[in-house]
Amino acid sequence: MARDKDSFEEFVGFSSIMDRMMSSLMLQDNGQLPSLWRPPTDVYETQENVVILIEVAGMDSDKIQVEFGDKILRVSGRRSDQHLRAACHCLEVQYGDFASEVYLPGQYDVDAIDAEYKDGFLTITLPKVTQETKLIKAQTTDQNVQRIK
Repeated sequence: MARDKDSFEEFVGFSSIMDRMMSSLMLQDNGQLPSLWRPPTDVYETQENVVILIEVAGMDSDKIQVEFGDKILRVSGRRSDQHLRAACHCLEVQYGDFASEVYLPGQYDVDAIDAEYKDGFLTITLPKVTQETKLIKAQTTDQNVQRIK
């Protein structure tokens, strides 16, 4: 069990590293930020579920798309900038198209995946499918064993 947890954490860490690398590669030569941005994303486990928490404040839930297939959870959407500005002093909030992809090893109950958007956070819960372990007792038969006297 501990080995599965270590593998899961390794995959999540690898996914984060790849996301950062891809984001830096998407920077254009002229120094502008890419048109596609990745929102802050947390991935964690409970006993029964894997939970993905994505910070996407200022959205309508109908503008967020969630897909799960081939062990990859994809979340995408568009946050519109509706603020009129005469001048800008500091701009850190990202607008436009966004996407987040998380590789999730393991098996999940696809029909029971839940997504809830509340207070600027999208919470996606994937129930784990646990495989039962059955103890099988080996039996000995004496039919083929001959005793030497």
